[in-house]
Amino acid sequence: MAPFFGNYMTKHFEASSVTTSFNRPLRGLVGDIGGTNARFAIAERREGKTSLTNFKSLETAEHKDVYKALAAYFDMIGGKPELDYACVAVAGPVKNGHIKFTNLDWEVEEGLLAKATGARRARLINDYAGLAFALPHLEEGDTKCIGPVKQGFGDVHAVMGAGTGFGASVLVGGEFGPYCLSTESGHISFAPVNDYESEILRFLRKKHGRVTVEMLLSGPGLVNLYQAISSIRGELAEDLTPAQITHLEGEDATGSRYTVEAFLDIMASVCGDLALAHGATSGMFIAGGIAPRLIKHIDELRFRARMEAKAPLAGMVAGIPSRIIIHPYAALLGSANALTDVQITA
Repeated sequence: MAPFFGNYMTKHFEASSVTTSFNRPLRGLVGDIGGTNARFAIAERREGKTSLTNFKSLETAEHKDVYKALAAYFDMIGGKPELDYACVAVAGPVKNGHIKFTNLDWEVEEGLLAKATGARRARLINDYAGLAFALPHLEEGDTKCIGPVKQGFGDVHAVMGAGTGFGASVLVGGEFGPYCLSTESGHISFAPVNDYESEILRFLRKKHGRVTVEMLLSGPGLVNLYQAISSIRGELAEDLTPAQITHLEGEDATGSRYTVEAFLDIMASVCGDLALAHGATSGMFIAGGIAPRLIKHIDELRFRARMEAKAPLAGMVAGIPSRIIIHPYAALLGSANALTDVQITA
């Protein structure tokens, strides 16, 4: 168990791993499905420890639906193993055990998922819920701590992240946990904290009307930021992709460097905002595809200063750790632990 989790939360998660009548570990099919890739693995859980094997990534465009993709996955690993549960994290809101993807012509339903996998219990969760459920199971080397604060207080953690969009979830421990609250925090309004960011807001508001956090902290958000900053600096914005903007080498990368600097500043501010909004005093975790690529460019003192600039509660935020998740399959790890042993065997 990772040392940066509070004792109360740690004790609760250990207690949830009850002894079962099985002579083998609890085994599950876990997945993480986005618009482009569907990632699957087999999870085995014993005495609070989880291992992942048979990891495979399939391109969604090559399969008619998730059930065809699962059949292909089982063929790739030599057949369908005996499964106690199936839990799949999906990029979008789950309603009554069902999801219809926005950027993918797939639908998934828990009953059909159980039938396709042969699992006795199946569950769909939001992809950021998958990340949240992973938090108690991350080791020290699975994250990069930003700043000197290593351990927070209380039983509430939150995870946020920028990728194709912006996601966030909250994990509540304690007596009634673990309970995950999936949020749409990326669609709250962007709040500038200085004149420079007010100019960015003014530029984007003219183009889009209301400006949200996701419109700055995401892949498309990087492009928005780059265009706004280029305009503010009186420079011609080139037609750059998010990957090109985050490539900061060379003399011609000046505009990109200003963009990434603003991106990290805004991310730090939002990190502090969500810590307060969600009561995440145990820790704020940052996931997504962008932040891990920018670790070497983060000025930790500057990041923490922006995160903690939350008067009159700056002192409280100063005691909250901030970490970037670098575990490559964190959502799969969370999916493996989203159901307790009691829920699986009931």
